[in-house]
Amino acid sequence: MFENVEKSVWHAFDYMSVETGRICASKNKLKALTSNIGHVMGVTRAEKGLDDFQSTPTLTFEQYRFYLQKEVFSDLPDEISIDDQRSYEKKVDDICWLICNPPYLERSNPVYPDCCVMQLWRIFCMLGEMVEDEEGRLEVVLAASEVETIAYQFVTEIGKGEDWDPEEFDSVVSVIPAFKFSIFLAVIESKYARDIDSETLIEAVKDLHDVFLLDVLKKGKLKKHMELLPTFREHWFVVQPRLLSMYSNWEEKEKRGEIPLDHQCRVEAVRSQSSSKSPVKSKPHRFYLYANQKTYEFQATNHRHRLEWMSAVKKAIDNSGEGVRYQISQSRQRRIQREEFLARRLSHLDIVEQTRAELQVEKAAREEAESHAALLTEEKEIESLKLKELEDIRKELEHLLEEEKQAKRDEEIVRTLQARMLTEEWEKRELLEKMQEEQKEMLNVERSKREEVESVQEERERKVKEAEKRIRDLEEERKKLDDELKKHKEKTRRVNIGQEVLEAKIKVKEQECEKESEALSRVNSLNPSASKFLTTRGDNSGYRPMRSASMRETSYSRSIRRRKRNDSVSIRSNCNLEEVNNNTGD
Repeated sequence: MFENVEKSVWHAFDYMSVETGRICASKNKLKALTSNIGHVMGVTRAEKGLDDFQSTPTLTFEQYRFYLQKEVFSDLPDEISIDDQRSYEKKVDDICWLICNPPYLERSNPVYPDCCVMQLWRIFCMLGEMVEDEEGRLEVVLAASEVETIAYQFVTEIGKGEDWDPEEFDSVVSVIPAFKFSIFLAVIESKYARDIDSETLIEAVKDLHDVFLLDVLKKGKLKKHMELLPTFREHWFVVQPRLLSMYSNWEEKEKRGEIPLDHQCRVEAVRSQSSSKSPVKSKPHRFYLYANQKTYEFQATNHRHRLEWMSAVKKAIDNSGEGVRYQISQSRQRRIQREEFLARRLSHLDIVEQTRAELQVEKAAREEAESHAALLTEEKEIESLKLKELEDIRKELEHLLEEEKQAKRDEEIVRTLQARMLTEEWEKRELLEKMQEEQKEMLNVERSKREEVESVQEERERKVKEAEKRIRDLEEERKKLDDELKKHKEKTRRVNIGQEVLEAKIKVKEQECEKESEALSRVNSLNPSASKFLTTRGDNSGYRPMRSASMRETSYSRSIRRRKRNDSVSIRSNCNLEEVNNNTGD
């Protein structure tokens, strides 16, 4: 699993190690990268071991690669499905691309949109190789044959496959033997992507991405025989190892179905019946797919398309084994072939050197046998050798000049990045100085406020002390007034008691007077002579005249009047008491 994302991680590491001459990166920066990679891989706290790993504040890529293999990728299961592998690779590539994309997105006169650049970068990382440069540092480069494969596929996707010129590409390869991503992107843009609209570029790069990263062998329109109706329906088919998918259109958003493929499946062409006049019965350009104990019938537009579809489906069936990724296996085979070719070339050079030594021996023998002829031959050989050496020197100088140009370009990029980082540091420093001045001003303001608060607090404490002293004086005065109030209340109580006694006597007298007046009024109303008799016998207290019903009624009304009078007297006495209390309080 780590081999598939190693090149992406190297790009992120290389961008973070610019400050140290692209040799090592600080652990603080690597912690963020490790944490994000551990998060997408389901490994928690993966960055905690970096502090204890090695004793230096920085790590080289070899050390960091060893740490990732040991602490992060070793926790993954031994067998991971291909879909999970692609998901993990996509997430890790997204993280690394976010870190290392500025040099590639901020280039001058860009042709590809940003999304296309990222997809090309993923293809580059999948097909690239990890090699050592002249200084012994690891770097990711793409072989010329792989660049040719990608460029040819891209030209085919934009509909210009017939215009492909291998000799033109060989002229580029002769100058640039190995491609870094920046050089690869510049070559693709300048040679094959000029004067093409952005929509075409986006669609072509997407198809290129699907071919190399999703192992899409072929995609396009194809008719399939319906199961319930005797007719064909057109679908958009995508052929991959282990799967044949059907979509409603080229956008591949609405999936209509899929047919799993394995080694037990097979493809067979349908023989057309030339004698039949009906195009339905003649079955032109059709073929069968036997899969999952079913038979699927397809129809292509012409004979060439039928051959292409059958070849793609057969290739998908042949590469439908578990854990097999078609493009990765193909890139490994091409890499092995390049290594074998290089070994054969080196062995051929050894044979040539041996043969040359034998020829030199023969030449010396011939020179000894024929001195005059050998002298002329020797002069001629010396001239030819000088010419050859001059030619070799010229080629070597051209090669060194190109390397020096590339080094200058790389150095210019590094200087640009350093200038940008210095500018950012100066801006941060100015911002910090400004913040420091603001903090000093705030501290002075706070100090003045605190002094004011302390003075106000002292003034309040002084006022509180004065108020406490005044309260104590008022408390003493209140106690004196309470004593006087008690004395006045006692006097008032005594006066009220005497007043109540007088009022009670007054009430008794009033009641007696009322009784006498009522008795006189009753007698006068009944008999005037009797009233006279009562006046003459007023001294006889034992006499009580008889009461009639009308007199009893008058007695009832009299009791009501007496009750009202008592109520008015009690109200009056209460008012007098309140006035006395008020006078005493004053």
